[in-house]
Amino acid sequence: MKIYSFLFILILIFNFSSFAETDEEIGLKIAKEAYESTRGYIDSTSEQLMILIDPKGNEVIREISGKNLENMDPDDGDKSLIFFNKPKDVQGTVMLSHTHVNDDDDQWLYLPALGRVKRISSSNKSGAFMGSEISFEDFSGLDYRKYDWKYLGEENYEGEVCYKLESYPKYENSGYTKRIGLTDELLRARKIEYYDRKGDLLKTIYFEDHKLYNDAIWFADTFRVVNHQNDNSTIYKWENRQLNIGLNKKDFEKSSLMRLAD
Repeated sequence: MKIYSFLFILILIFNFSSFAETDEEIGLKIAKEAYESTRGYIDSTSEQLMILIDPKGNEVIREISGKNLENMDPDDGDKSLIFFNKPKDVQGTVMLSHTHVNDDDDQWLYLPALGRVKRISSSNKSGAFMGSEISFEDFSGLDYRKYDWKYLGEENYEGEVCYKLESYPKYENSGYTKRIGLTDELLRARKIEYYDRKGDLLKTIYFEDHKLYNDAIWFADTFRVVNHQNDNSTIYKWENRQLNIGLNKKDFEKSSLMRLAD
């Protein structure tokens, strides 16, 4: 009788382990659900503020306009446009990004002082964007499919229980070896820590001022970026965000950059 009981327990253990998810599978599942919870906006426009803050507390404020176009192709990424309106030294600068799932992202920068469009090479995307603590890479790093994932457990953050996820870039020339982030039960990103190529903590992005749009999609209207190595920080705010307004897809092509800057 004892032998039969022992065999029954072994069968239960085997069946449970067969269906149990690994930490990698759980991490991927949460990351996918969080990403998909932000889909369906079609396109968007917004006004943005970029506030650069040095270690002494001095601020430089830049006024920006943004457009985003959601890609309906499930095998490719989204497109975005960023226009710098003020101050005068950056006025007229435009950045166009085409994100891709399996290939390097395409990014171009129109610089009015040069009067031409400059392609941003994949090897330079870890560099600072317009003097901020945000890199070119950060603008195209939201698609879960660009990373390998691992579930690290749960962590209490600001009174809420969050999923703790570790992710590793699949693509070459990343400025990061890994990211460790917290996602709450509403699948909203709360913060992400970025580790540099040496494996040291480089910066943390805090996602704040979450707002529910169209009664369906949560977006953080403030990104607060703290660089732990140089003590600089950047605050990026979204204002007057509007979804699904019918943007012209041609505006998101490289050939339109100089026309849009006028």
